[in-house]
Amino acid sequence: MKVLDLHILEVGIRVLCQDPYSYDLLARGYSAFIRPDHPTADLNYTIIPEENSSYQIILEGRPAETAADDYELLYMFEKSLTMEIQLLRQDLLFMHAGALEYEGRVCLLVAPSGSGKSTTTWALLNNGFRYLSDELAPIDLATLEVHIYPHALCLKAAPPEPFQLPAGVFHTSHTIHVPVEYIPAEICIQPYPLAAVFFLRYDPSVKEPTAKPVSKAEAAARIYINALNLLAHERYGLDAALKVADQSACFELITCDLQKTCDLVKSLLEQQA
Repeated sequence: MKVLDLHILEVGIRVLCQDPYSYDLLARGYSAFIRPDHPTADLNYTIIPEENSSYQIILEGRPAETAADDYELLYMFEKSLTMEIQLLRQDLLFMHAGALEYEGRVCLLVAPSGSGKSTTTWALLNNGFRYLSDELAPIDLATLEVHIYPHALCLKAAPPEPFQLPAGVFHTSHTIHVPVEYIPAEICIQPYPLAAVFFLRYDPSVKEPTAKPVSKAEAAARIYINALNLLAHERYGLDAALKVADQSACFELITCDLQKTCDLVKSLLEQQA
C-alpha cells in the first residue's frame, strides 16, 4: 500500500492506494498538490484494485463507488474530490472553466465539455500564458481573485501542429493527460485577479476567430449555468454570478485556427489592461 498526501485549497487529502498503478496515476495527475509532510487529512480515500482492471473508490463516510478502468478512476476521483472540496470551501464560487494568467490577471475559458476548452488552454500555454487550471476555477467572491487548481491538463484528442504534446504525457482508455511538469509554461502558485471571461464556441467553418462583447445580463446567465456550487451562496448564487459578470470583461469567442485564437485573446486582454 502506498500513501498519497495532497493539499488542495487548504484541504488535506490522504489517498491509500493498494496497488502501484493507481498510485502512479493519481500522483502524476495531482503532482502539483503533493504534500508528504501535510499533518492532517480532511478527506480520506482508499483505492482498491479489482478484477478486469476495475477499482473501488472509497471515501471515508461515503458509499463505495466502482470505476470500470483507469479513465473512470481519474474521472470519478476528480468528481468526488471537487464535490467534497466545494462543501469545505463554501466561501468560493467554483466555475467549470479553464483559468490562465497573463500579465498579472486571469482569463476564464468557459465551454461545455468537448468544445475545445482544454485544447485552447494548451495552445495559450504555448503563447505566454501561465497555468491555473484547465477545468475548475475557484473564485474568491470577496476579492474576485481566482485560485489555482493545476491538476494534469486533460485532453480528449491530440492537438494539431504546432501544438504537439510532450513525451511525458500519459494516456487512459479515453483521455490524454499532461502532468504539470511537462506544461510549457509557468504554473501559478498564488491567486490572481479575474479580468475576462471568454465563452468559447468552436466553429471549423470560419477562417478567422471572432470575439463579441456579451452584455452583463447574458454573461451572468452563462456564468450561472457554469457554476458548480450555487446553493452555497446567498440567493441561490444569483448575486455571485452577477458580481463576476459585472466586474469582468465578457466575450463570446468563436474559435477556429488555434494560433489566431491565441493572438486574439492576448490582444483583447492587452486592450483591457
